[in-house]
Amino acid sequence: MFKIRTIHLLAINGLLWTAIGVKIAVTVILSYCQTGNSGALIWMIPLSVLVFAGFYMMFTGVVRKYSARIMAMTEEKASVFRIFSVKGYLVILFMISLGIGLKHIPGIPSSFFAWFYSGLGPGLLSAGIRFLLRWYRERNVVSSSAADR
Repeated sequence: MFKIRTIHLLAINGLLWTAIGVKIAVTVILSYCQTGNSGALIWMIPLSVLVFAGFYMMFTGVVRKYSARIMAMTEEKASVFRIFSVKGYLVILFMISLGIGLKHIPGIPSSFFAWFYSGLGPGLLSAGIRFLLRWYRERNVVSSSAADR
């Protein structure tokens, strides 16, 4: 059920992470618009850069790990649900729950979401792009090795 060529799991992963990064970028734009205090940008922008750097480094390991996991699959076709391990799905569930929970805690200023998400969104987007680049490179390797047969 929902099986595709294993190599294309990298592309699906890339599109998924890219879509989430774009969604968060929209949230960032709305949060920055709601801030209304241009003086706050003086400290928000450096915080955004720090958050991005942290997520970029963290997601670099994730891209490496999940790309290797997908490329190690031996079957020609695999279920799209095998993109992540059970632990990966649990981490995603936790992160989504945390994000939703934070949005509903009264007293957290919109400026927090502006600088935090402006680091998270580009971090996710960069991971998505790296998955897509890996898919593009691996797809060419797989197709050239198939042509050699």
